[in-house]
Amino acid sequence: MEKNLQSNIWKYAILLIAHKRIFVAILGAYYLTIPDVTPKIIGIILLASSLSGFLLEIPSGYMSDKIGHKQALITSRVLMLLSTTFFLFAHNITFLMLGGIFLSAGAAFLSGTGSAFMHETLRGLKREQDYVSVMGKVSSIGFAVPIVFMVLVPFLVSVSYTTPFIMALVIDLIGLWAALSLTVPPVPQEHIEEIGATNFRQVMQEGYRLNYFSLALFSGIISGMLFGVGGFRAPYQTFLEIPVIWYGVFFGIGRALASLMLAYSGKIKKFFTFLSFYRFQLILYPLLIIILGTISTWWIAVFAFIVINAFQWGLSKIDGGYQMDIIRSSKFKATLLSTGSQIDQVVGAISSFGIGFAINRISYQYGFLSAGITLLVALLPLYLYIAHRYRAGVYKNTEVVN
Repeated sequence: MEKNLQSNIWKYAILLIAHKRIFVAILGAYYLTIPDVTPKIIGIILLASSLSGFLLEIPSGYMSDKIGHKQALITSRVLMLLSTTFFLFAHNITFLMLGGIFLSAGAAFLSGTGSAFMHETLRGLKREQDYVSVMGKVSSIGFAVPIVFMVLVPFLVSVSYTTPFIMALVIDLIGLWAALSLTVPPVPQEHIEEIGATNFRQVMQEGYRLNYFSLALFSGIISGMLFGVGGFRAPYQTFLEIPVIWYGVFFGIGRALASLMLAYSGKIKKFFTFLSFYRFQLILYPLLIIILGTISTWWIAVFAFIVINAFQWGLSKIDGGYQMDIIRSSKFKATLLSTGSQIDQVVGAISSFGIGFAINRISYQYGFLSAGITLLVALLPLYLYIAHRYRAGVYKNTEVVN
């Protein structure tokens, strides 16, 4: 049993590899090859995608706690497979929207569920204290391997824009196999019974009791805004007349840096306190987006996107580790973690549409500048609230592993 449980770690790494959309570097440019697609339409496509994720995030996490984490991970892989298929055969805006909707649905069934499943796996292996370190290394692999494919994607585009999606379809099938072969961690019967007897409102009340939602809101706002900005990375690079062959290289550099940071998540976390970690994000991301909105030099824009990409994902497991520290006693980790992803989706929907509308009506710079200022205004009071609660001793559990 222990050997099978141990295999969950490398199988989860395969899931993360398959989860990465290798075509993401050229997706925005691919949108523009479809008839009638403009920056405003891209914003609407991203809006539809994010809204579907918003509607599914908490229900998917709740269903995961109900039906089992493995079944939810299998569902995620099936939805991702359908998403790739829609993109592959897209010839109009409707197919692009369906591809985005199924993509968000697949991500919804992984978010929270994957973390909870691996937390239970490590608990079964009596390695719960290694969560940040193990997840950091697994996530590092999940980022590093797809980089090779991402760098190749722009070259494949020279053959056909559909070639990267055919490759992604094969990878999705491998990911589905990995999900089907996972071993379910041993769970005491009372655990299952408690989930079955507890209603959704009680789960939310537990989140408030644990003071979890302020962190979920902070991280969700950042992720959502970065999703909105990232959706226009390829179109903006097209606007700056950067050859498409470089898109995968630039994107791959960001992911390579993220992979390196993820591999050392445990060590990087030691350089932060709980409060300084969130203060760092408060300064970094609005600054980089504002740079995109004020300087149109192509290499500065590329540098800003690379740094955003690197830190957004490179710090993700540290953020996840802090959140897991807070809800470690909860039996509804997937449900609670999904609330942060739901905030991510609604902010992503609003920001995507807003940025796309601003770009279409005025300029790319205006869209990015507005996004950066909005992010700063939204995060500052929230950070001050978190700092106040931290000094009051509310988040004391987060210092246990620091």
